[in-house]
Amino acid sequence: MHGKVQELLNAFPTFTIQQVPFAGNKRAYALASLGSALDTQFRCSIPVEHIDQPSIKEAEQPDLKWIDEDSSWQNPITDTW
Repeated sequence: MHGKVQELLNAFPTFTIQQVPFAGNKRAYALASLGSALDTQFRCSIPVEHIDQPSIKEAEQPDLKWIDEDSSWQNPITDTW
């Protein structure tokens, strides 16, 4: 593999190597972990799909009624609506 990398690098007039902090590289780390966990006979490819938007709709928020902070379970229930 080192030879292939050297060959590819020679195709560029200049290049820089930069270390990416772990926090900015979580997807690559997850993919590497997945690849190393697989059995070697199945390590041909790992399909990855990036979804730009949720595939399901968010549930509508219910109409909530706020209770005073001073209320407790010991207070009598009253109909305030």
